Amino acid sequence: MSRAVILADYADGPAVETLELGPVLPGGALVRMDAATVCGTDVHICDGVFDQLARLPLILGHEGTGTVVELGKGLKSDAVGEPLRPGDRIVWAHNWCGRCYFCAVAKQPTLCENTMGYGWGPYEDGAVNGTFSEHLHVSPDSRVLRVPEGVTSPLASAATCALRTVMHALDRMPRIRFSDTVVVLGAGPVGVLAAAAALRSGANQVILIGAPRSRLAATESWDLAARIDIDDTEPEERIEAVRSMTAGRGADFVIECAGPPDAFTEGMEMVRAGGTLMVIGQAHGKTVPVPTTAMKVRQLTVRTSLSADISHFHDALRFLDRHSAKMGLESAVCSNTYSLDQVTDALAAMKAGAEMKPVIVP
Repeated sequence: MSRAVILADYADGPAVETLELGPVLPGGALVRMDAATVCGTDVHICDGVFDQLARLPLILGHEGTGTVVELGKGLKSDAVGEPLRPGDRIVWAHNWCGRCYFCAVAKQPTLCENTMGYGWGPYEDGAVNGTFSEHLHVSPDSRVLRVPEGVTSPLASAATCALRTVMHALDRMPRIRFSDTVVVLGAGPVGVLAAAAALRSGANQVILIGAPRSRLAATESWDLAARIDIDDTEPEERIEAVRSMTAGRGADFVIECAGPPDAFTEGMEMVRAGGTLMVIGQAHGKTVPVPTTAMKVRQLTVRTSLSADISHFHDALRFLDRHSAKMGLESAVCSNTYSLDQVTDALAAMKAGAEMKPVIVP
């Protein structure tokens, strides 16, 4: 048996239920959840924003770190060949099937046509497939990685969405050079981690723009060129600040991690001619007007990125193992701890922007 947070009806909201644990499938695993972290996507799922994608009833949660309880037949090592045993801490990617056109031919598994998606449902009897739970069944189609000893479970959990998303985005961008200026829009978990990654990629200047002030303050020990609070500035002021720091040209890269439509428009104005705008955060469902003629004349590159495959999870864990302690990433990203019975409080804190990454410890 395992307790888990079930969303069966949008009107009723999430509730904790006790579920039967089915058998571990060949190639899969059963883990005891050590920590799960709350994502803005979980809030959107509860609110019905993604009702065309989510399939009820579902077990909430897609970020998590767990300890292996049982390995299915045939699963002996992780994605980099390290042996797996009960007692190992692991993370897992979504279960990209490896057989569809996008997985096998296009080599773009994050567009997989057959994925279930942890936390997206549906929940089927016996198969616990969301991280807001005491246990979870790792799908045979998922790839797994052992968590380095120096990376805590809450921080590793945050890496399974926010940081692996950043790593995928960086993989889809031109290489950041030592002379480049990088602007990161948004001071949520993705934005803060994108700023950290850009710094360690060797950028000459990294500018973090977002709110509230407390989130910007969490990066005070970092060698950022500037922190700009959107609560104290107008868009024109922020655009001018970026241009003034780049000899009037604009940033070589703007990484949009904020979400609102205006962030895309603002990013277009901040990037230099010939520069790259990477879109990660847009999730509002609205149509944003784009000055296509100016985009062409300025020869801008606009790229997008969603989710990640296991290679980006690997990059994220390596990054944390090397840099998390020195940069204080856990205190910058992970916030208060909640039990399963307090999940509505954790979701409310995330929705209100009161916390960066609420941590659920079953």
